[in-house]
Amino acid sequence: MKFLINAFCLCTLALTGCSSLNSKKSLSYKDWKPAVSPESIFKKFVFFLNVQPVEKKLYWIEGRPAEKGRYVIVERDSKGVTRDLTPKNFSARSRVYEYGGTPYIVNGSDLYFVNFKDQRVYWQDLNNPDSIVALTPKKNKDRSLGKSMEFAVSPDGKWLVFTYEKDVKSGENPNYIAVLNVENKKISEPKIIAKGADFYRSPTFSPNGKLLAWKQWDHPFMPWYSTDLYLGRFKDGNIKSNKRITGGDQSTIGSIKFNDKNELLFTMDKPNQENNSPFNYYNIYKYVGTKVRPITKELAEFNGIKTIGNIIYSVKVVEGKVSLVKINGQTGKSRVFQKKHNGVSFLNLNQSGELIGVAYNTSQSPMIMNFTKNKIIKKAYDLPITPADISLPKKIKYPTQDGQFAFGYYYKPKNKKYKAPDGELPPVRVLVHGGPTGSTSTSFSSSRNFWTSQGYAVFDVNYRGSTGYGRKYRDALLKKWGLIEVQDVKDGLEYLRKNKLISDTAFVSGGSAGGYSVQRLLTYYPELFKGGASHFGIGNLITLQKLTHKFESHYLSQLIGGTLKTNLKEYKDRSPINHLDKLKAPMIIFQGAKDKVVPPENSREMAAILKKQGIYHEYYEYPEEGHGFRDKDNLIHSLLKEASFFKKVQKESF
Repeated sequence: MKFLINAFCLCTLALTGCSSLNSKKSLSYKDWKPAVSPESIFKKFVFFLNVQPVEKKLYWIEGRPAEKGRYVIVERDSKGVTRDLTPKNFSARSRVYEYGGTPYIVNGSDLYFVNFKDQRVYWQDLNNPDSIVALTPKKNKDRSLGKSMEFAVSPDGKWLVFTYEKDVKSGENPNYIAVLNVENKKISEPKIIAKGADFYRSPTFSPNGKLLAWKQWDHPFMPWYSTDLYLGRFKDGNIKSNKRITGGDQSTIGSIKFNDKNELLFTMDKPNQENNSPFNYYNIYKYVGTKVRPITKELAEFNGIKTIGNIIYSVKVVEGKVSLVKINGQTGKSRVFQKKHNGVSFLNLNQSGELIGVAYNTSQSPMIMNFTKNKIIKKAYDLPITPADISLPKKIKYPTQDGQFAFGYYYKPKNKKYKAPDGELPPVRVLVHGGPTGSTSTSFSSSRNFWTSQGYAVFDVNYRGSTGYGRKYRDALLKKWGLIEVQDVKDGLEYLRKNKLISDTAFVSGGSAGGYSVQRLLTYYPELFKGGASHFGIGNLITLQKLTHKFESHYLSQLIGGTLKTNLKEYKDRSPINHLDKLKAPMIIFQGAKDKVVPPENSREMAAILKKQGIYHEYYEYPEEGHGFRDKDNLIHSLLKEASFFKKVQKESF
């Protein structure tokens, strides 16, 4: 009905003067009311993870803030009927490396999954889903807590292989590739079949079950700085004759997958390359016999590998632009299979050879798609906002002070009820993504439109160090964290102001590493912002280094350029907590009490000093949250508090 009314209005515009623009109220940006409320954003909000087609059925995980952030495995049968498989007192989520990874796998009528609360592996008979059996003990014989993710089932169904971590009371957690014999469905401690490295990921069986491939790496590197690819012969629950195939020497391995000829495919990039070199990007390679040979040689990042016969499907990214491509496995030539989506994840093939995954768009909620049939299987949620209130992205590529380029997305304020007075420029809310080796995207966000519909422009920055732009761009952050990304934000704001897209009023918000950048920006460029929001951010790099978990315990040595012993001065200089004398803008801080990635001591320390020095701030800590908020009530509360804080700061002086 709304469509018919709008169409009639447009068709009769010349005769009647009917125009939605004429009905808009002229109002300063700072007085706009949002077109969507935080309550409506998260009322039915879910997100999709880990899509797995199995025979004629489809499985995925739904993250549900309305259920206290529970992760639920969902099954969809061949007739389109769905059912929840995860009981109310369970949540399918792993804590390996604290970030976790794929926590389940389906093999025929057998479902194996990790329960978040106790991290035990469970078996569920899909013919009798109420029957759930634990396969791993509450504690290992050495009193460690076993944590598992990224399961692979041997083709004969006898062996369950996975990435495994032992959570110990003192010292660093050891990590392994481990295996369970799942024939008898009895409790047993996992058997270690690969050890010695600091970290492991992605155990993958060949179709004939004779080979097992995986990735491993060691301190001080993160997996996107240096990774080894290993291959071993698998027999009777053991690995024989394992050998390193490639990687290391600061080359990194991304996706790995066997084709139906039992040949190993993988993506890889190399360091110290120029932007015009294919080695600078995650291209696809094949291990044949004893040699590695390239399949693709493009100036693009390939993410994910799915094969059928001689065809490879992958997600191709060029300067943030995403397309789904079909690649000839012999010639390496690729053609666009689909480019209507600005994001694709969890790509997989069903038994009919159809491509299934999660699609993301600028004006639709995420959806599980059959890309081959161009058919929507399920939408995450109905939009709580009308299309007329959705702000669409404008890609920004702008020059930096040192003669390079950085990227971001600009969203103008948009609300069908309002227009700003002629000549008024909007305030801007800058978003700094986490990671810091991560990226932002243009996928639809109700939260982002909450801000744009209340009169803010949004500048979402993919500063140097972000993924999706090649290895050289990603490595630009090395040794320069706390310097280069904040400079890129400053240069981006100056570019937007020069082009008359924003006013001089700016706020900044970010989580985790982005929360550190928020605090760094407020103290490094005190004149740049009127206020900032730090979500589980970092004020003191020394505190973080002393308390953080094993996975990221050497990350700072890469980002800062050395250890506390060798580079203490840099750690102090780049810690916002040591520059609060320069702070002029108020700050609001949010923190999860159970966060082990950025422990709450980081935010508590900052809040205590702000209070002692009489600097205006607000601090909110959520007792049951970890790294990132998942509970609906906490998501609503934090969004409301941040919005009211920025409005207050915009109207008052502190």
